[in-house]
Amino acid sequence: MNLWAVIKYPNPAWYNYGVIALLAPIGGFVLYKIFIRYKIVRLGNNQIEVSFPVLKQLTKYPLSDVQFWFENQVKTGKKSVYRELVVKFIDGKKISLSPKESTEYERTIQYLKQKLPKKRVVT
Repeated sequence: MNLWAVIKYPNPAWYNYGVIALLAPIGGFVLYKIFIRYKIVRLGNNQIEVSFPVLKQLTKYPLSDVQFWFENQVKTGKKSVYRELVVKFIDGKKISLSPKESTEYERTIQYLKQKLPKKRVVT
């Protein structure tokens, strides 16, 4: 509504500019983090495939290109634990997955334990 007021009226109220200046960076951040950086990770056939559908990027890594991987666990409360899987590749890029954003998190851990047990870094 504030953007509409700034566009339509010749002299909008000052607070309309303030609201737009406050909400535009937040909206840009949400757009970037949720929609543009949306990734699909596939494992199988001795390779890891990382796809960014919005950016139309597809990268395939053979398992030999994995430099190391580890699962990070942080205790966030009395009964809750935040878990995150980090896989770093030889070219310096890394991917991170968490159970909140990945539906097959446990199967991913099992696959890496089976195929790359020597490249696991224990934290």
